[in-house]
Amino acid sequence: MIRLAQLYTGGVGAEIVRRLAGHPQIELVAVLVHSPEKGGQDSGLLCGGAANGIITTTSLDEVLATRPDAAIYSGLNPDFPFIANLLRQGINTYSGVGGFYLPGTPEFELIDHAGREGNASFTGGGNIPGLVADVFPLFLSGYTGNITEIRCRQWNDVSTNPSAVQIHLRLGIGKGPDEDLEMARAVDEGWARGMRKSAQMVADVMGIELTDMVLESKRIALAQEDILLPNCGLLVKKGTVAGIEWNLVATSHGRPFYRLTNQQTAALKLGEGWRQTHDEPAWRIEIDGDPPIVGTFGWPVDVDPGASNYKLNSLRAINTIPRLVAAEPGAVTTLDYAAPIASDGIRFDGV
Repeated sequence: MIRLAQLYTGGVGAEIVRRLAGHPQIELVAVLVHSPEKGGQDSGLLCGGAANGIITTTSLDEVLATRPDAAIYSGLNPDFPFIANLLRQGINTYSGVGGFYLPGTPEFELIDHAGREGNASFTGGGNIPGLVADVFPLFLSGYTGNITEIRCRQWNDVSTNPSAVQIHLRLGIGKGPDEDLEMARAVDEGWARGMRKSAQMVADVMGIELTDMVLESKRIALAQEDILLPNCGLLVKKGTVAGIEWNLVATSHGRPFYRLTNQQTAALKLGEGWRQTHDEPAWRIEIDGDPPIVGTFGWPVDVDPGASNYKLNSLRAINTIPRLVAAEPGAVTTLDYAAPIASDGIRFDGV
């Protein structure tokens, strides 16, 4: 069994805690929380599942005392010095933020050296950046040739997302169109920085040089009426931002080779060009090659998209852990280990 520490219990972290109950390969041994109010509680009950006997703590020393083999970092923001400390302790670490592709970034040397020092591995992953922005298009590229451009698109419905902080502060939904422009610029820069890592991975695999990655355009849609988001309680008032779309382009010496559109919406039918129904897939990849390829990925129309998104990110983390523990020490990526598979196998009749 792999002994795992879950670091923080937001939407993704809480789903991980619930999912690890009875897992055949991974044993939850510690859960770290931010606030004292969350400390000292049964982590299963805290996260909306059955009691599991693992008591939450705000102390990293208490987490380390359980001697975990691996940790999943589900903090709100990247904390590479924190992660480097875990690696030096010999703890293989997966991050859901910031670590999708580190070669060429300022953080690479810190993380890679710490991992090698502690004989531990680090990787990152998510749906975007991650899956739709690099893993999925690179997988599809194996079935064509003479590629001239790759286009990735996400239509993300956040209406049932459980985190008001993520929707309001990390996206800007529910804010006035001219409110908190400094925060809006930070959000734009964050998306551009994250997507550059995906574009860099694609460029490196394709053997070309990424010379620029820019936010080509951005547009917003305003709420035509008050919208109450049921799972997080956020009220998106009429006239505030209900949808945002970022369009980014990566170039190699002036020639575009990678485009990414990221649309985040709190409601359907916000206007022309915005998602109209859930019949449309959540993600679409188009590869101009010979032959050209289109790939889509998403949920059945009767499935909650917000919950499914959290489950996808949680299960990608859980399913990567066995691969990560077996990987070479240092900063590794999905290019360095076999693709994760369902680590809890196939269950019949829910057993």
